[in-house]
Amino acid sequence: MDIYTDLCSSFRVPLWVAPLLHAASRLKTDQARRRKVYRLIQRQLIHHKVGCSRTDKPTYVYPAELKQMIRAAFPGEICDYPDPCHDNVFTVTMNDLNRLSSTDLG
Repeated sequence: MDIYTDLCSSFRVPLWVAPLLHAASRLKTDQARRRKVYRLIQRQLIHHKVGCSRTDKPTYVYPAELKQMIRAAFPGEICDYPDPCHDNVFTVTMNDLNRLSSTDLG
């Protein structure tokens, strides 16, 4: 768990993401681990209604720092897809992530 906390600190990503990285580390492939982390982060953002003013289920585009950190944690088989651009896209900022504290997560 300490390695994920250190990784979050080095990329200036909120520390509440570290347990999500740890939870995903139990999966078999790095691709599955990355997908799991993004899904867990999405769940927290939707739970706190981040970007839900226009639609109930937005498509999130994550900040570069978060993407780089997740890729550093699970570096195997990385595919660099372009960010989506349609009506339901919400671009998450580091401020959005920082607003969610670990005590609020559930």
